[in-house]
Amino acid sequence: MGDFLKREPTRSLQKPTVQTANPPTISGKNPLVSANLIDFLNFRIQQEEASSRLYLAMSMWLNDNGFPYANKLWKKYSEEELVHANWSREYLLAMGVQPQTAMLLAPGDTYSGLPDIIRKSFDHEITVTKQIKDLADQAWKEADHMMYQLTQQYLKEQVEEHDKMQNHVDQLEAFGEDKIALRLLDNYYEKLL
Repeated sequence: MGDFLKREPTRSLQKPTVQTANPPTISGKNPLVSANLIDFLNFRIQQEEASSRLYLAMSMWLNDNGFPYANKLWKKYSEEELVHANWSREYLLAMGVQPQTAMLLAPGDTYSGLPDIIRKSFDHEITVTKQIKDLADQAWKEADHMMYQLTQQYLKEQVEEHDKMQNHVDQLEAFGEDKIALRLLDNYYEKLL
């Protein structure tokens, strides 16, 4: 047994070297995130800001058409989307990457009523969720565990977004879309502020 303890180790105790592909170089830097995922995050920033503008346009329509509480609620949704854009922006900055400030298209400002806004908001959140699932899939494929953690934050937020929008749709279906039902719905929105 004494000979076993005296033997030299068969492996070196030196720090192992890790063989990796050369990461992309951006502005002379060597970031911890691939160029592909940088593109995904810049797209996420642009899409979250576009969502903010969409909900702001809806808010202004609601304000102009006599829905004071729905107006304030959609304005709140607009502000929340800017917070979500900052999640990606802050991540990129932490990795030493300058985020892009993309041009945004006008979201439009014509709606047929509160039910139209609710349905378009619901459909919009489905589109956003698909985009975020694509980002999560890509982070997983590239084994970027830090990025994948960020995608989990976005996906958790999307569960909350769907819960809100599903509730709005359910109320329309349960109580109807006549003027009295819509007035009661608008009054209910005061409690959500």
